[in-house]
Amino acid sequence: MSDSIELPDDAELPEDAVERRCRLTAGSLQLDLPLSELGFADTSELQPLDGLVAHPRALEALDLGVGIAHRNYHIYAAGLEGTGRLSLLREALQQRVDGERTPADWVYVNNFAEADRPLAIDFPAGRGIEFRDAIQEFVHKLVEAIPRAFREEDFSREKERLRSEYRKRGEAIGKELEAFARDHGMTSRQTPDGDIVYLPRREDGEPMTPEQIDELPPERMEEIESHRDELMQKASQTVERQRQMMLDINADIREIAREFAERLIKPWIDELAGQFPTDKVRSWLDGLQQHVIDHLERFRGDAALGGDNAIPSGSKDPRLQERFLDYQVNVLVDNSGDGLPPVVIENAPNYRNLFGTIERVVDRHGRVMTNFTRIKSGSLLKANGGFLVFDLLEALREPFVWKELKRTLKSGEIQIEAYDPFSMFSVTAMQPEQIPLDVRLVAAGPPLIYHLLCLYDEDFARVFRVKADFDYETLGGKDACILYGQFVRRLSEKEGTLPFTADAVAELVRSGARLTEHRGKVSTEFTWVADIVSEADFHARRGGAKTVTLEHVRTAEERRVFRSDRVAEKIRELIADGTLLFNLRDRVVGQINGLAVADLGDYSFGRPTRITASVGIGAAGILNIERESRLSGQTFDKGVLILEGYLRNLYAQNHPLALSASLAMEQSYGGIDGDSASAAELLVLLSNLAGVPLRQDIAITGSIDQWGSIQAIGGVNEKVEGFFDVCRETGLTGTQGVCIPQANVRNLVLRPDVLQAIADEQFHLWAVSTIDEAIELLTGIPAGDTETSDTFHCAVADRLAVMVDILKEQPLQTMPLIWTPDMPTLPEDPRPPMPGQFDNEPESGA
Repeated sequence: MSDSIELPDDAELPEDAVERRCRLTAGSLQLDLPLSELGFADTSELQPLDGLVAHPRALEALDLGVGIAHRNYHIYAAGLEGTGRLSLLREALQQRVDGERTPADWVYVNNFAEADRPLAIDFPAGRGIEFRDAIQEFVHKLVEAIPRAFREEDFSREKERLRSEYRKRGEAIGKELEAFARDHGMTSRQTPDGDIVYLPRREDGEPMTPEQIDELPPERMEEIESHRDELMQKASQTVERQRQMMLDINADIREIAREFAERLIKPWIDELAGQFPTDKVRSWLDGLQQHVIDHLERFRGDAALGGDNAIPSGSKDPRLQERFLDYQVNVLVDNSGDGLPPVVIENAPNYRNLFGTIERVVDRHGRVMTNFTRIKSGSLLKANGGFLVFDLLEALREPFVWKELKRTLKSGEIQIEAYDPFSMFSVTAMQPEQIPLDVRLVAAGPPLIYHLLCLYDEDFARVFRVKADFDYETLGGKDACILYGQFVRRLSEKEGTLPFTADAVAELVRSGARLTEHRGKVSTEFTWVADIVSEADFHARRGGAKTVTLEHVRTAEERRVFRSDRVAEKIRELIADGTLLFNLRDRVVGQINGLAVADLGDYSFGRPTRITASVGIGAAGILNIERESRLSGQTFDKGVLILEGYLRNLYAQNHPLALSASLAMEQSYGGIDGDSASAAELLVLLSNLAGVPLRQDIAITGSIDQWGSIQAIGGVNEKVEGFFDVCRETGLTGTQGVCIPQANVRNLVLRPDVLQAIADEQFHLWAVSTIDEAIELLTGIPAGDTETSDTFHCAVADRLAVMVDILKEQPLQTMPLIWTPDMPTLPEDPRPPMPGQFDNEPESGA
């Protein structure tokens, strides 16, 4: 078919015209930065970067979230990337908070009425520690003063008076018992065990001996036996009266001790209440006073602890600390810092770290137990009155965290519980008093998570009402150089990196522009920039340099690629030795070199892909072999379907299409997605229809629409450089290059070696905006239209018309019908169903 397309001898070849019009020069591809206008020789002359910059939209959202007083105006920081993003958010928040809302301290103390329900008490900032120290000093005073008070003369005299009084009462009871016994001819004796025994009485008043008792006549024994019950009853009454007397004396002694203790303790309690004048503190101090008075035995000494009557003040003996556990103060939150609201970062937002817990301990006897001093605060409570910064995605991965977080924010109170999902037994039923919560959350996460939660969690939008949307890029040019230079200066102060020269900063900016794939913008993902800075600093120090120069930065970039380029290098070797079949020099019908990007996670590289097409007579349409083998994604399949739309728009206006064609990515054995190969697929299909060969020394990338416009694609730098590397591996011819969409020119930030090859005319770039320009570049034939002879489109149209005529001449029973608009039903689609589609279910648009 190509032999029938003839051009006049003096006509300019379309290939030459397109080459001249669409070729990109090395000068137009250079990223020029105004080094002379930067105003610094190296970064030591700059001020360090202060917090978050270049994000006006996000910073305005932070101002709103910090300044508004309404509840549930929590902040979602979307799009901020890098390991230091939480620290950057903290710095930005600290710059915006003021000291008008100084948060309170919170402590837990023993509930003397219900020990399993500890009380929460709040204090002004810094007073929680003072209260704890004051109570500790109070206990130390009691430890020293109470035993001493019990040894004083007043207490001893009062105690001796009571003993004398009760001694007389005891003697009276004894005399009464002896008189009763004497009336019955008996005498009484009390054993050391407290029992009372009766013995017959002699005439001299002394008890009889056992021998004398044995000699008593039977009448005397009968008389004694007759009074047995009466005597025993009297003995029981006497023993009971003695026991009650002992109880009374002990109670009286304890009452005296309580009176002495109260006179001792009350002034100190009143002093504490004056130092911490709140109703809740006063109520607890009253309970403390009563508890101490009720448990004076704890303060009266123990031989095991160093003495009978005294306990040393400040002793670290764990048994002593356990004895006075009820009087300890557990400080959960201490805001005795600079008086500003706290800004807390939670790097591990699991349940325990966020909400706190009640720890368990094993005592000396091996028992698992807990108490109010084992209550530990979480980051929510530590940030109470301020801001809590955390990664929402990490929190969502933790069990029970998101549900409990929403419940806590709704109630406005935090309940600290013992959390151990792997424990087989419940250890404690302790329920500490809930603490009012006034915290502003700042959750960092991907934009996708924000949108998904807004759609599928009705509570999310009510909680996170402020979205701080951080852009991943900012404008380039001089301002970008200053921005990157200030960031380098900040790293120099924090990590001690060497100063960077102006051209080294410019190279960083070039790398930042490449990361965004835009010549007029740079990346704000400073974690990546910091990695380059650190590696360039390493190479500079190894070479003994005092500053980091352009060469050091480029060395760092090249070595990063070298460390990750092994797979790409193996692919280039396979192409060079012929294992992967590629033609990089000739012209071939129905074959073209497309471009793809392989993403390894830490490294992406471009590689050529050989695309072929086969065409025959039939009505099956375009068969996508990648789709049929389940190797293509939805976007790739969409690109192939768009080809059919283009063919209908251009070639099926006067007659139906009679076409059975297939497209394949040759020697491709993995999944592929994206529509950037659709321009190449269209070209290779039209080449086969027209019988016109395509240049194999030019690779092409770009997607098309149904009218033939070539649209922008991603990964243009990797694709250009990948094809350049393959051509250099096999030998540059001076004619090789890449055809890209015109819309992608602004995205070109190429390596210096590629730019040098373009400047030396060893490699070329062309930018086209329509499929017709690509046709003329790769075929050397005018694209024309379907009516103009000796043009490419006319050749395609003629071939399709011939195919229709041949198909119409075939018997209907042996050939499938050509589809026409007046057909009552569609012919059956010969392609297998898409994944998830039933065999009897027609595809959409079939």
